[in-house]
Amino acid sequence: MKERNVRRFTRRYARVIADATPYDIAQACSWYSDAERECEALAYKHEIPVAVACGVVAAWSPRMPWKRNLEVASRWLQGETGLGMGSSVVRAHDVVKWGISALDKPTSPKTYNFALNLFGDTDAVTIDVHMVRAAGDDDREAPTRVQYREMTAAVRRLARRWKMQPRDMQALIWIMQRGRTD
Repeated sequence: MKERNVRRFTRRYARVIADATPYDIAQACSWYSDAERECEALAYKHEIPVAVACGVVAAWSPRMPWKRNLEVASRWLQGETGLGMGSSVVRAHDVVKWGISALDKPTSPKTYNFALNLFGDTDAVTIDVHMVRAAGDDDREAPTRVQYREMTAAVRRLARRWKMQPRDMQALIWIMQRGRTD
């Protein structure tokens, strides 16, 4: 991990959130808490542990809008098939069998960190394609492992400056980069 890259990502993320309004900040600070409640409701409905619900939702998250993500996760938990990418099915099965830690793989840090964020971990940072673009790399879909660590360090640095939790700072950057939550 290179400090100059962390500084560069920090500056780019700072530019993305420079025009954030109090409303944007409030939305960011409530996004994961609201999502956590959605996962709790999913766990209750399907009589599974909350951590498993968070993991299943995260497993289905790649390339899926949030509301659809929740819908597909619920339908999959009801036994429906043919809902999406095969890799999501495999990850969701692994979560049901082994728990949230089944997502902790070097090849998919985004999915694991998203599951942790959904489960209430405020220090984990989810870096997806929108966060990569906010960092200034429009040519990549996903960061390298080193870039993931550098972008995470940049988010944590900004979170300290703004006196926010890292997951809330990530949500703010995401909202400002992508647009308002749906």
